[in-house]
Formats: sequence, C-alpha cells, structure tokens
Amino acid sequence: MLTSFLADWPVLDLGLAFGFVLLGASLQVATGVGLGLIAGPVLLFFLDGSAAIQTAIILNLVLTACLLPSELRDVAGRPLAHLCLWGCVGIPVGTMLLLIASSTSLKIFSGIVVLLAVVQLRFLPAQKTASSSAQPWIVRVGGTISGGMTGALAIPGPIALWTLLSGGLKPAAVRATLRAYFFVAYTVALIIHLVLSQREEGSLTLSAVLLPAVGLGIGLGLLGRNVISSERLRQFLELILVVMGISLLSRGLWDAI
Repeated sequence: MLTSFLADWPVLDLGLAFGFVLLGASLQVATGVGLGLIAGPVLLFFLDGSAAIQTAIILNLVLTACLLPSELRDVAGRPLAHLCLWGCVGIPVGTMLLLIASSTSLKIFSGIVVLLAVVQLRFLPAQKTASSSAQPWIVRVGGTISGGMTGALAIPGPIALWTLLSGGLKPAAVRATLRAYFFVAYTVALIIHLVLSQREEGSLTLSAVLLPAVGLGIGLGLLGRNVISSERLRQFLELILVVMGISLLSRGLWDAI
C-alpha cells in the first residue's frame, strides 16, 4: 500500500512536503511556533482540503505530544480549561466549513490567515498588559475562533496566542499552556474529522511518510536554538510565512479567475 501510494506522488511534491514539514517542526521547537502555520497550508498545495488538514492535524499532534511532557509544570490550569472549553465549541464549526468550502476558498482563506499571523508574530508579542487574567469575552471569542481555525486549517496558534497574551501570563506559562491546548485541540479535531468526514484516503499513509521529518525537525530545532538566536529564527519563520501566504493567496485568486 505504501509503495503504491508513493508511486502516485511526484518525487518533487513529496520532497517539498517533507522539506516544509521538517522546517516547520524545527521552527516549532526553536521558536514555539511553526509547524501548525506551515503544515496545513503547504499540504493544501498537494491534497484536497480534508486530506490535507487531517494529515496536518496528525503531524502536529505527534509533535505536541513529544514536546509537552517537558513543559507540564508551567501550564496555567484555569486559562487552559477556559481555552479548551471554547475551542471545543469552535472545532466542529471549523470542520463543517472545511467540508463545504471549495479548494480555492481554502487557499485564499489560509493565505490571509498566514499573512495575519505574520503581523501578529511581529507586533503582538511585544505588547504588554497589566491584566492578570484575560477578559471573559476575549477568552470566549479567542477560544471559539481558535477552535474554528483548528478544525478548518489545523492552525490553532495565532488566535490562542493572542488570547493567552491578553491574560498577562509569563512567557514560560504562555508556551506551556499553548502546548497543552494544542494537544487537546488537535485530539478533539482529529476525532471530529474522523466522525464527520471519515478518514481521508492517503492521510494516514502520508502522515507516516512525513513523521520522520517531524523527528528530524525536533533534533534540528533543539540544535538550532542553541546555535542561532531566537530572534534570527523568528525572522526566518516570518519570511517563510510571508512567501507562503502570498503564494497561497495568489494561487487561490488565480484559481478563482
């Protein structure tokens, strides 16, 4: 089955997918974000919507499960519980949107989301807040939108990060709580995807093929953050996301013409 699946994939496409997943996993380990923003949008170039997002969810879930144990001590329990509650409200909505949206619409939407994430990465983390906890409406809105983006694009990070930063958590607590939320959100999203759309043909096989890229990415990320400054890595991530966002948006608009 694996041989037959690989035979149907152009070598260049498989190599690009492997390379981008490797890059995303490396940046995720080194900077805290990366794979979620890269895997789903990149796979949309090669697979239909549901198969691409299911594959991205599986890869992100594996990476999160590998990284979370070392950060559990820093998880903020109450913000995590609230974020998970509202995220679980949004995930089914996002999954339904994925099932009814066209491939063209997904590319345009994901391109916009990725470019907005660049703006957030560049400007929002620098903002400070005097609040010790996020306002209830921020948690509700942020959690629901993050859940929707998890179900539709396997990208829970940008809005969830904004929500936690609004609560005035320390950086270590933000990273750990975000990671714990990812684990819950990706698990729930995968279950809902399997229930609503069933398993897409090729998603598990492609996930198995790309898992070595996740493993290599973890090793490179651990090495990279000891050799290269986090600011340099973050700038590289932003550059990759700008190129990807513009590519997805332009390809979606081209398909729509």
